[in-house]
Amino acid sequence: MKYRKLGNTGLSVSVIGFGGVPINRLERPQAERTLHAALDAGINVIDTAQSYGDSQDKIGRAVQSHPHRHEVILATKSQERSAEGMSQAIDESLAALRTDHIHLYQIHDPREGDLERIAAPGGALEALIAARERGKIGHIGLSGHRPGILTPAMRDDNLPLSTVQIPLNIVDYPLFRAHIPVASEQGLGILVMKPLCGGLITSTREALSFVLSHPVSSALVGMDCTREVKENCTAGRQSFDLSEEEQDELQRQADVLGVDFCRRCEYCLPCPAGLEIPDILRFDRYYSSYFTEEWAQEQYRQLESNVSDCIDCGTCEERCPYDLPVREQLEAAHRHLTS
Repeated sequence: MKYRKLGNTGLSVSVIGFGGVPINRLERPQAERTLHAALDAGINVIDTAQSYGDSQDKIGRAVQSHPHRHEVILATKSQERSAEGMSQAIDESLAALRTDHIHLYQIHDPREGDLERIAAPGGALEALIAARERGKIGHIGLSGHRPGILTPAMRDDNLPLSTVQIPLNIVDYPLFRAHIPVASEQGLGILVMKPLCGGLITSTREALSFVLSHPVSSALVGMDCTREVKENCTAGRQSFDLSEEEQDELQRQADVLGVDFCRRCEYCLPCPAGLEIPDILRFDRYYSSYFTEEWAQEQYRQLESNVSDCIDCGTCEERCPYDLPVREQLEAAHRHLTS
């Protein structure tokens, strides 16, 4: 495994990091096997969040039982905006992760007006700075999906940031490529989420090589089995150079995906009607783009709830960081998958 500096933090992180969303769906033994395989393969940075279900708890248990637990760099985040809420979130994360120190605690998915609230008196920044002074956390970071909010935040002297976490892949590159030099100018470590577009880019090595050919610190990949760990970690040991043919294939996949698609961040969950929204939209993507119509329709039939159960509350669209017309997409998926 190759390693890079995480900005000016003094930390060195594996170029392939562990994204903590998928293990939320796993039973604890499988989550532990997957995490242990990742640590054995050289991954030393694990990213999770307060909002990722029981991900923090599973990570805490798995890391605690691994012989290299003292070498693991833990990163988590919270959407709390007040000092009181953030202070409680930090303590809950420490307890769930079974540690007395979290290396990186991030402000999670700020939206319009959030950063002003966070930096104001009584805002979350007060709790983050206090926790850093007490040794509960090592560094403060920012994780977000909105280019117009991330850029000024990275340049804001009122935000003592050490890292920024951005979506970066062949599809989202035009939206976020300008953030790389800004982060570098500010001495911020760059953590990359969605390097495989939520698993929709099938050329794993090429997709990760594309991301890691840029001056980023680590590509955080969601993994839910040891096979995925092996495949992703193999990419982290090889050259990041791409041939012209490989670049063309990546671009072909990007062209098929377009930009108006679900990245499977799962922020829309839980759905009040019990819909597995990312899975439904993924099945529809396979139906429409990968010529696996029968497979996609069968997977949809096996779900406990389908789009006909939608109560049209709009919660999914309020939560979606990419502002997708989720309800409209679900209706289209239902038509395709039941035709």
